[in-house]
Amino acid sequence: MEIVTAYFDQLIFSSIDALFAISLGLVWIISAIYFFYYFGSVRITQSKESNTKHQPASIVICARDASLHLEKHLEDWLNQDYPEFEVVVVDDCSADETAYLLVTESKKHPRLKYVLMDPAVIKNGGKKLALTLGIKKAQYEHLVLTDADCIPRSDQWLKNMMSGFTDGKSIVLGVSPLQSKGVLGGLVHYENMFTALNYLGMAIRKQPYMGVGRSLAYTKSIYNSVGGFSAHHHIPAGDDDLFVQSVATNSNTAVVINPEAYIDSLGPKNFQAYWRQRMRHLWVGKFYKSGISFKLAILPFLNLLFWIGVMAFYFFSSSWLYPTGLILLKFLPEWILFVKKSTLLSMPIAAPFYPFWNLFHSFWYIFVGIRAFFKKRIIW
Repeated sequence: MEIVTAYFDQLIFSSIDALFAISLGLVWIISAIYFFYYFGSVRITQSKESNTKHQPASIVICARDASLHLEKHLEDWLNQDYPEFEVVVVDDCSADETAYLLVTESKKHPRLKYVLMDPAVIKNGGKKLALTLGIKKAQYEHLVLTDADCIPRSDQWLKNMMSGFTDGKSIVLGVSPLQSKGVLGGLVHYENMFTALNYLGMAIRKQPYMGVGRSLAYTKSIYNSVGGFSAHHHIPAGDDDLFVQSVATNSNTAVVINPEAYIDSLGPKNFQAYWRQRMRHLWVGKFYKSGISFKLAILPFLNLLFWIGVMAFYFFSSSWLYPTGLILLKFLPEWILFVKKSTLLSMPIAAPFYPFWNLFHSFWYIFVGIRAFFKKRIIW
């Protein structure tokens, strides 16, 4: 004890220590305001059925080479606990048995409708074309979109998503956790947690800018009001984020956060699949509105600035205790919140190692961001 006391008695706080402490303290305060204002607002939403329980819905599913997924999970969509709905599956130029399965199953299930896209006729149509054809096939005003490789967590998914269409809302953003494991799973969960906390938190704060196509709903009216995907049809992605940016306002968008309404989806199987997916998402970000891009860059930039500053602080500081104290001051509250939200959104792998992933991703994001920015085109 005397040794510890003697050590603290010898500590000095130089002008350089003060400069670093003030500068990094400001970075921490600004990032904390962003972090807790947006991310802290993400919480379970209460279902409202009064205005939606009698409104029919069209579930639109895009499928490419998805016969195995449909064979296992098609009934999960068809057996949703909802009074009136249909399931429209678009076979997006599949080379497997998807078309045969849809034709066969439609004879057993009156709710099931399908659209078949012939790969011999349609070349490089992309998901937007498949969605466009599926929406044209849908007979109901309310469209609920997902993908064939996704699985609704319960038969209450559709009911919860439709509950978002209250109080004049015409867009509903859902949640789709990615199921992944290992070290790659930690990176995937960390990145997708930040994506989810950003788009959900901003929508809750009346600043919607995107959703995920695996769990997204909107009306035909708002889809038709902007000509569908025509404004960005030349971009081979963006059916969820760019579309939402073209139609969302601070008053017409709702979020549904409820484990019963989650859509589970498999994360990338390997690094190559992860890289391709990440390049696609970041590449589309080049077409975001400048205000949205700026806002989304704030937290990554502040995290990078903090880590670079802390490393320099360790080098110039009078004692390692000062930069270490700043790290604890910044990351302990963030860590606690991140653990809570990762549990809520069912992506917990990265949570125990949040500071590590924050450090790694602060530099990794710069690398992949630069690669995506200079990439001329992407393959869907």
